[in-house]
Order: sequence, then structure tokens, then C-alpha cells
Amino acid sequence: MKTTAAAFAAFAAFAAALLALATPAPAAAVEFRHPLDDKPLDVPLPLDEARTEAVETFHKTGENPYIGNAQATEEGATLYAENCAACHMPEGSGGMGPSFLDEQWNYPRNKTAVGQFEVLWAGATGAMQSFKDRLSQDDMLKVIAQIADLRRQAGVGEEMAKQPEGE
Repeated sequence: MKTTAAAFAAFAAFAAALLALATPAPAAAVEFRHPLDDKPLDVPLPLDEARTEAVETFHKTGENPYIGNAQATEEGATLYAENCAACHMPEGSGGMGPSFLDEQWNYPRNKTAVGQFEVLWAGATGAMQSFKDRLSQDDMLKVIAQIADLRRQAGVGEEMAKQPEGE
């Protein structure tokens, strides 16, 4: 009897191992990269109320669920006016900061929501400082939604890519 139980246990363990191999791995999370040196950028998920469903989705997929969402874009417009318009102009045409209304990107990843988030999080060259201590990740996604809407209103470019090329 012990031999049969041991054989069954061994078979069950083998079957479980095979099943584990056949189960697809979870989708890889977004790998954030610093705009200036392309090194990995540590962007932890918030632990408090700032950990919204939109932020979780963005970390998993690189897709900004606020793009095209009227309420989030409206909130993003207010945040943009308070934090971005002085350098990038109210309509996004650029001033001290670059324009959002053309296809010239200072950093290739900026044509994506992930790349724009990386600049907001880490900062970049010139006067572009990090906003990670001034805006929540959720608010950053709303600002990015506003930038996408400014581009849409100006009839510029394609829909924002979800992830940088090659990811």
C-alpha cells in the first residue's frame, strides 16, 4: 500500500509540475526607464489612496486609461494649467519647454504615455524638473491625457502608442 501511495504522490507532483509549465506567465509589467540615460527607473506603485485602478493598469500595461476619458482629461487640463502651461503654453505649442503639437520628441520614448510619464516622474534636461513629489501618479496620467487631447484638438499625430517600441 505504501508503494502505491508513494507512486501516486510522485505522479501527482509530476502532473502539477507539468501543469505549472503549461500555465502562461503573467504579462510583464512596464519597465520604466530614465529619459536621460535609459537606465531602469524605480517607480513603485503607491501604497495609499493614490493607488488607483488607472495607476495599476498603467503599471501593468503601459496604457493610460484616462486618454479619451472626458472627466479625467478635464481634471488633467486643470493640472496642466497649474503645472505645465507656463513652459509648454496653454495649447501645448511650446515656449521654454518643447511643443507637444509636432512629431519632434526630445526623447524617442516621449511619443508614448510611458515615455511622457517617465519625464514627469524623473525630469529631463533644461528646466524640466521631476514632478514625482508634486503630482501623484494618478494626476500624472491625467496630465498625459490632457496632452493627448491637445494633440487631438490640433490634429497632430496618431493615437498615442501604449508602449515604447521594442517592449
